[in-house]
Amino acid sequence: MKLKIVLATLLVLIAALSVYEYFESLKKDVNINVGWSNKSGRKLKETVHLQVPEAKYDDFFAEILGSDNWENAKKLYRKQAGLTKFMNGDVFSVTTAGNRTISYDLHHYANNSKGEKISFVRHGKEYVRKNEPIILEEKTMIRFYTIKKSLAEDDPQFYDIAKERLIWDWGILDKLKPNDSIAFMIKGIFDRDILVKTYGILGFSVKSENIGDFTMTAFRDYIYGDYFVSGHTVVLSPPGFFRAPIDSGRITSYYGTRNDPFNKHKRFHSGVDILAKIDTSVRAAESGTVIFAGEKGGLGKAIVIDHGNGLRTVYGHLNRFLTTNGRKVTRGEIIAGAGNTGRSTAPHLHFTVMQDGKTVDPLLYTYERVWTAPFDISGNFRTLSAERTLQLEKAVDNKKSFFIKESKLSAADKKR
Repeated sequence: MKLKIVLATLLVLIAALSVYEYFESLKKDVNINVGWSNKSGRKLKETVHLQVPEAKYDDFFAEILGSDNWENAKKLYRKQAGLTKFMNGDVFSVTTAGNRTISYDLHHYANNSKGEKISFVRHGKEYVRKNEPIILEEKTMIRFYTIKKSLAEDDPQFYDIAKERLIWDWGILDKLKPNDSIAFMIKGIFDRDILVKTYGILGFSVKSENIGDFTMTAFRDYIYGDYFVSGHTVVLSPPGFFRAPIDSGRITSYYGTRNDPFNKHKRFHSGVDILAKIDTSVRAAESGTVIFAGEKGGLGKAIVIDHGNGLRTVYGHLNRFLTTNGRKVTRGEIIAGAGNTGRSTAPHLHFTVMQDGKTVDPLLYTYERVWTAPFDISGNFRTLSAERTLQLEKAVDNKKSFFIKESKLSAADKKR
């Protein structure tokens, strides 16, 4: 009798254990299917948005998404949607839960106001195609980042956008360390929360143990902007490759082909122009030897400094010299007063960088400079920057990204 009771008890325990394991396996399957975590109770879904570049996106997408995942996506869009190539500017999104792909979404934009989303959504082992219209909106967003490795690694596509538009100050992006914070104010075209087209970065705020806490806002247009400090008390930027030749100077003309200011014909511009009053201090961008100080054709009064290793800098349209030919100068030393000599339409400094006898874009380098707004915009800049500064610092303090309602924007913003 006792043996029968023991055997019966064992059978009940085995059955109970089997039932427990069965339900646990079901829970695991459910967790995988719907992407829930038992520990947090939150969805583990993650969506990666990739904007399609002009060319050679195949290897890039395969690296980001995994070659098998990307090949599967290409097969679906080729066989079921008839698409063998994605268009430049469109956004391809992949949503995953753990190792499981939930959906592929191609956001195709006909223009700046509308488009179509072509999706393949997973149902069991199959993907079901779904098409829906997209309405695009012009909005202003604060995008917040806590740096994990570096901005370049965390979000390479946005890093390239920010680097292109920060002009003088893109080097700040590379000085951010893990756990630093940065928030950008972006004006552009949005597909819900996906940034499709950037008109410009209107400002950014940094909180960093390495380079300090500060907020900078742009004064110029949405395509490119010169940024000046509008929050906290930082005046001098972190060290760069060069010292800016004009403190608090706005760039008014860039390197490359432009319309000649005299005859409006296309002409190559070998440097950048920096707005300045007559006799504003001009500084040596780096230590070196003055190898020329005199009249230099269309540059008028000019100085050339040799920095060694084939690197030279040129300073044109000067009003007066404060150094002499053959003299050694140190980085940041005042060498001249800005002027309007030579072929010039207004007082400014023309600044050229040469490497091995050839001109290069000066804005490929990083610069240390004074961040306060220059004479010609200081009053308007303070008015314009006030609301932007509040919004940017709110994002950094709260560690959140958000859209700004149009009513929150200053009158100056709306006119721009």
